[in-house]
This record gives sequence, C-alpha cells and structure tokens, in this order.
Amino acid sequence: MASEFPRILAASARMPFAVDEIHKLGEEKGHFLIATDTFRESPGMHSKGVSEAIITAPPTQEPEAFVDDVARIIDQHRIDWVLPMFEEVFYLAANREKLEAGRPDVNFFFPQLDALLEVNDKSRFAELCKRLDLHVAETIVCSSPEEFVAATQRWEHWFARATFGRGGLDIITNYGPLAGETAVEDIKPTADDPWLVQEFLVGEDRCSWSVVHEGEVVLHSCYRHPLAIDDRGGIVFESVDSPESLEAVQKIAKELNWTGQISMDYLATADGTHYMVECNPRPTAGCTVATADEFNTALFDPNGLVVVPGGRKKMIKAAVLRDAILHPSRAKADFAAAKGAKGVYDQRKDHMPLIYSALSLRHVLAYRKAAGAERSKEQLVAAQFFDILYDGSSLT
Repeated sequence: MASEFPRILAASARMPFAVDEIHKLGEEKGHFLIATDTFRESPGMHSKGVSEAIITAPPTQEPEAFVDDVARIIDQHRIDWVLPMFEEVFYLAANREKLEAGRPDVNFFFPQLDALLEVNDKSRFAELCKRLDLHVAETIVCSSPEEFVAATQRWEHWFARATFGRGGLDIITNYGPLAGETAVEDIKPTADDPWLVQEFLVGEDRCSWSVVHEGEVVLHSCYRHPLAIDDRGGIVFESVDSPESLEAVQKIAKELNWTGQISMDYLATADGTHYMVECNPRPTAGCTVATADEFNTALFDPNGLVVVPGGRKKMIKAAVLRDAILHPSRAKADFAAAKGAKGVYDQRKDHMPLIYSALSLRHVLAYRKAAGAERSKEQLVAAQFFDILYDGSSLT
C-alpha cells in the first residue's frame, strides 16, 4: 500500500535543476526523499531536504548495475515515486517491466521508452514536429562526411549538431559567436551517429519545461537565458510569456501520451514564430522559476493547468562570477543580466549544495580519465553528465 506522504527517489542529483527540484521537494513537510548519484560530491545529495543520499553505479557505463541499485533502493526504503533528473531515464524506461514487477504502488514518473526515443533522436523529433504542424527549420540529415560537406553548402549561414548531442556540445556553425570553433572536415557523421544541418535562423533562444500526466500538461514555464556560459548553456534564467511554447508542448504531450517532465528548446524569430529545435525528456532550468508549491502540486495533486508568469529570474551565481572574472570586459553586462535573480544552488536556509557545487569539480578528473584530452576544452560542461548520458545506442 502506498504511504500517506510520498517517498521519493530523485536520481542524478548533480544538475542545477535537480538541485532546485530536490530543494522544492524538501520544503514540503512529510516527504521522504532519497537523492542518488554516482559520486558523493553531487550537490543535490547535500540539500537539507534529503533524507538519505545513496551512490549508484553509473547508468551510462554500467546500466544493469544501475537499474539493480534503483530496484534495491525502492525495496529497502519503500519508495513510491521515482523521479529521474537526467538521461538515466532511458535506462530506467528500458527496464520498466523489471522495475514494475511486484511493485504495483510505485509511480515511475517517466514516459514509455518508445516516446522517449521519438523525441531524443533530433531527426525523428523534427519529423514529429512536422507531423503536428509545428515550425521546424529546413533540415538535412547527414550520415557520411561527404553528405555533411554538401549540406553545409546549402545555405550561406548554417548550423549543425549531432543527432544525439546534448548540453551545447557537438555543434558547429559558420555564423555567430561559435563560428569557426570546429572545422567542417573534422565532423565525421555515420549511419549510427548522424548529424543534422539546418539553415541558421536569427532570433532569441527560448526553452520550456513542463510537468505532464497522461498527455495533459499541468505545469508549464517558458524562459530565456539573458546570460550563457561560453555561448552554450544558460546561467541566468528569466521566465517569459509564451503561449506558442505551451501549444507546442500540449500537442507533443498529447500525441505521445506523455507522463513525466519534458523540456523543449525553441528559436523565436522577430515575427513571434517559435521554431522547434530539440526536446529534452527531463527537467531543465525552467523548473527553477516555478515555486515549490506549484511543483509539488503538479506532481502529487494536479488540478488543471498552471503557467508560470513572466518576469521571474534565477541564476547559477558561481557561473556568473566565473564569467565576469574570466572576461572582465563583460562583467558589467553579466551583473546587469543577473540583476534581480535568486540563486539556484544557494537557496534560503539550504546552502550546502552551493559548497558542493565547488567540490563537485573533482568529477572533472573522472571525465578527463574517461574521455581523454581531446575534449578538454569542454570538460566543465561535459563532466556534468558524461556518466548519466544516453548516446542513442541500443538499450536492449
């Protein structure tokens, strides 16, 4: 029988949005919360609302051991809600039948594997959006270096990314601040690891995050990032009014009968058109601009749709300071972008995640050992998730 108050397992507690959600869950009296990750310095494992922190095997490198660890935690701690925070969700979904066996009262709050795969593959996601009459930039899928070179000659300004790339990595363009970082001839697409090339559209990057139950969106936020780290991931998040993003998520959630958290990236052009860029089948920074009450209600007691209003701001304070120190000429603009924003890691009466966000840099060493020196320039971003990432390979 399910407990009166939810007993929650939150996996991959390191990410800033995981820290935020764990903090929000911890604010609610009566919740029992287990936070897991693959290393002890994971910031979210040290939030004051965590009842117990547990180390698991890395899902990317040891998927079977990871699933066994999760099953054991569920049984030992009478867990009745499982909330994935990153791409470990693919390994859980692939083993859903095993996890559900003998556990009828556990709410595995994530979609079926088929739905996850539909949105994770950027080429399949583009086709899904076209089928639902959502705007998508013209796209060429490349499975060989020759196809890639030819595709980059299709437009004067173009943008390309790996089908299974994440976190602002594995991208190349000939226009904008990232132009020239990577040579075209260095990109080697294959049938198993294709790349997408699209016309470079000018506009504002926007993102959304939603909580969904059986195809119905119950909580939605859309946000922009006035400040990004190294022109890749946002470090300041400001909610904006965006009925276009809500309509897009509602269409996709209904089509896939989605249950769980879902996040989208868009390119909003000057005429207000929201071009679909990609889908992350997990939480992203949009959760940080929702309140604890909004989040807990959406999960455990939803009652209709709640849309986060525009004007709320959050930031990763350490990243803002890092950018200002590394680029003094940008310091004034950095602090202006962050003005009025509250911290994600350093929340009121819950400061240990901020301390551990610094200590967690030890994980960079583990990334270097696993990935080698050839990707050292991306180590701060890639080290966040190299052992909880799904790369599109077979899950069966």
